[in-house]
Amino acid sequence: MLPKISIFIPVYEESELLQPLLVGLLTDSYQNKEIFLVVDEPTPKSLELVDAFRDKVHFVLNGERKGKVNVLNEVVKESRGEILLFLDSDVQIDRRSGSFLSRISEEMREAQMVEIKKGVIRDSFLARIVSYDYLGFNFANWLFSRTLKKCLGFNGAAFAIKRETFTSLGGFRRVISEDLDMGTRSFKEGVRFKYIEDIGVYTRAPSSWGEWFKQRKRWGVGVGFWLKEYFRDLLGIVRKCPRVPLSLLFIFPSLPLLLIVLLIPDELPVKIIYISLLLLSTWTSLLLPPAAFTSTTIFLLKNLFLTVCNIGVYSTVFCAIARKLGHSFNPLEFAFFYLVYSPLWLLIVITSIVKVWINPEWVEVDWKV
Repeated sequence: MLPKISIFIPVYEESELLQPLLVGLLTDSYQNKEIFLVVDEPTPKSLELVDAFRDKVHFVLNGERKGKVNVLNEVVKESRGEILLFLDSDVQIDRRSGSFLSRISEEMREAQMVEIKKGVIRDSFLARIVSYDYLGFNFANWLFSRTLKKCLGFNGAAFAIKRETFTSLGGFRRVISEDLDMGTRSFKEGVRFKYIEDIGVYTRAPSSWGEWFKQRKRWGVGVGFWLKEYFRDLLGIVRKCPRVPLSLLFIFPSLPLLLIVLLIPDELPVKIIYISLLLLSTWTSLLLPPAAFTSTTIFLLKNLFLTVCNIGVYSTVFCAIARKLGHSFNPLEFAFFYLVYSPLWLLIVITSIVKVWINPEWVEVDWKV
């Protein structure tokens, strides 16, 4: 008999994608399933769904905001499934690969935890840029799955875990980044992890740059508290698995250029370039003007050269990754992502980490834990 899948969808107030998500799950050919929908502070639109799906979905309505972590830990106790599937309320299931739930059940035979490929609904310029962020994170966990078969952190918008594994890990902890936290604990415990690339979900990007900044500020603070709590563990993991830091190169593509600028002294490269131009100018007069440039000009040219080289390499790599994982790729969109979006996101993370480490009381996040 096929294992029972318990599906959990937490909602704060409402979600416009919730009804098609429920319809997709209910019409999935996989029969041995149960769906739990937990709504904090339901709106009239959410209550309409209760009337429409009352006999097919288990509803839990909370008059106050209890928080995602708290409601999920509570409702898991009411479920009976061997496999626990967690989905955000703002995702769309890609139905092109057949039965979504059947594929999850199949993959769970060889793993204790699986992450499902995630894309972004590309309905705005911001959404198209955010999609490259998701592409990098997808590939990072694809690498973890293929090389280590363990997960250091995952995107909690869509993942499945066996009940006994969820219980042994103690469920979700009351932290801002509960998915990152559970991923790290699963890594320490040696939980078998697999990334599923042939099925996926699409999630909604923030509606504006202001909403994006608010979301990323919360994520950055979550990373800061995560890093502070697991710092020694992470050092041990890096010593045992030196390839782990390589995942940062895909999550933060602007990181290599930042490290080059910070770690490589400017004087030595400038002197080498300047002396080389002087020597070569003895062979051709064409190099006399470049040789006459000031060291400041050479410094600017050096950074321009490094930037062009880095964006060229990353464009090639991300284009190949996009083809492999079935994502869209546009060179101009990626250039904006690399030159503007990625440095901004990295800066948010760095400043959040510094705030958390210096004085956690400076941190204010609108997120119920």
